[in-house]
Amino acid sequence: MRPGDELAGKYVLREVIGRGRGGHVWRAHDRWAGGDVALKPGQPGAGGALPFEASLGEPRALAKFRGHPHVVTLLNVVEASPDAPAGTSHWLVLEYMPGGGLDRGRLLPPEEAARVGAQLADALAALHEGGIVHCDVKPANVGRDHRGTAKLLDFGAAYRFRDTATVTVNGPFSFTPDYAAPEMAKGHIPRPASDVFSLAATVHALVTGAPPRGDAAPDDATTARTGESRAGEGRTEEDDEALRRWRAEQGVVRVDTERVGPLAPVLEAMLRRDPGARPDAAEAGRLLAAVAGEESTSGARTAGPGPDATTGEGPPSPRRRWPWAVGAAGAAALLAALLVVVDGGGDDAEEPAAPTAGEAGVIGDPRTADLCALVDVPALSQLGDVRVDTDFGNFDQCEVILNEEGGGEGQSRVDVSLQVRPGAPPEASRVTREIGGLAVVPGEPAADECRMTLVPPGAEEEERVLLLRATEEDDPVAGGAAMLCNIADTAARGVAAVLAEGAVPRLPAARAEESLVWESACGLVDREALAAVPELVGDEPEVGLMEWSCEWADDDSGMEAKVSFHRDQPDSLPDGEWRALNGYDTLIAAGNEPETCSAFVAYREYGGQDADTYAETVRLYVRGPRAMDELCGGVTELATQVSRRLPPAG
Repeated sequence: MRPGDELAGKYVLREVIGRGRGGHVWRAHDRWAGGDVALKPGQPGAGGALPFEASLGEPRALAKFRGHPHVVTLLNVVEASPDAPAGTSHWLVLEYMPGGGLDRGRLLPPEEAARVGAQLADALAALHEGGIVHCDVKPANVGRDHRGTAKLLDFGAAYRFRDTATVTVNGPFSFTPDYAAPEMAKGHIPRPASDVFSLAATVHALVTGAPPRGDAAPDDATTARTGESRAGEGRTEEDDEALRRWRAEQGVVRVDTERVGPLAPVLEAMLRRDPGARPDAAEAGRLLAAVAGEESTSGARTAGPGPDATTGEGPPSPRRRWPWAVGAAGAAALLAALLVVVDGGGDDAEEPAAPTAGEAGVIGDPRTADLCALVDVPALSQLGDVRVDTDFGNFDQCEVILNEEGGGEGQSRVDVSLQVRPGAPPEASRVTREIGGLAVVPGEPAADECRMTLVPPGAEEEERVLLLRATEEDDPVAGGAAMLCNIADTAARGVAAVLAEGAVPRLPAARAEESLVWESACGLVDREALAAVPELVGDEPEVGLMEWSCEWADDDSGMEAKVSFHRDQPDSLPDGEWRALNGYDTLIAAGNEPETCSAFVAYREYGGQDADTYAETVRLYVRGPRAMDELCGGVTELATQVSRRLPPAG
């Protein structure tokens, strides 16, 4: 095709203005309506073509958001002529962006980039609410209209996460490594948090000329913003591309704090390696708008969860999540709260002082709270055989095992977990419903889990909420995600019924004086102990409730370590090698999780539920892109140092 050719009897081709997955994108003149449009070929699939119906995923996704102020407008879809590029069955007629993609424009000051970012976050919040992940947010896929309004372009890589049908029907997920979140680069299913990461990388590039990958970015700023490979001196294009993909998979992030200025804390939060620790698109929009000095419009567009206790995931136990900000304080207060978080060195605000045994509040002192008393066993028994496990996991949770009625091999099992999590209550826009007077914030949809955060009365003062999860184990549950959420709702109604009468009940008997419940996992690790994983020395930990867990992570190296308390029956530990460390039997388990070596320091045994023997252990792991021998050497040394600091078990 060439300039002057006519399409559909009305669109006269003028010039090539870009390239999409299906071929060249043209500026064309509409002879009938006047004015210019953009013509993009429908995306061909593997082998050069897709069935016509299957190739309409992108226009249908765009049509779903027609009228959104920050999504490019789809004007028409027309049938391709016989001389169209191979595999092209149709053309998308799109709103023309006079300035083209922002990958070719001038660098922006931080406040202007924040304004663009806030507008894009508004678009992403709408996409996510509609069940779509864009998957390829980058400067080249952002345009500005003649008024300077930013608009999201190119939905060719989009993924529908609610019905698991991809818009890009064929092949693996599409992404640009320089802007991709680590979970995307590793081939995991795209999620809304992945777009938040890419948006932050995009905003960084709009200010600095390069995504926040440090020396992984090409020297040429324009090339860096396109995300295209460019071989450096002594390296091939294949070398550069491999390096980009490796850094993307590891979640390598190096924010140019000096150049991005007031954007730094916002971008650092959005670029967290853990997707559950990032703010969602609506929250990111409010934070970016605060930097830009504007009111955000994204908050009213989504009723989705905040990326805190509702979205945590990752073995061997969920990491602490993004703290909610109080809505009445406004966008400026959101940014101020974020600055406190970042300046404090951790992912969360400073943990409040440990409560006294007589602390008032709905949850009260977590060390004496009987979370299992919130479980409505008769109600859950209508759904299967119930066992309440009062002595499993850390001290901040209660576990319920729900087996398909009758039990037996091949029958499904659901684990229901109720856990106290740090965090202020959510803004009103995030609460989608109430159960018995408890505000409910649902987690992101998943096929094998239903999660929700329950906000009890007085959560503002206590800054604690309840995370409820119903998780499918092994065999699929009849009814799938709907049944899991039915189980979670039933459990939530039980919690609400108890709290309607007052506070969380206290344990019927005091915990033993020698229990680890009175200790701090963080206090077991000093600089000398952390030297077992040199990359983490000097890193500030993420501190869990009551300091019962502490986690360190280094974005550059991809190394992580965690120390936490754990309860279970001794014979439930994984296979591994037992060693004696400073008088404590310690299990070293290699490869029980990917790229992970774990250690379990057996602290004390006690008579637990049903007079069975249970053990309190210190659970440690070292994880990262290292040989297993190196990981196990690190966790063994860390366990050795920790065991020296343990108080006598009595």
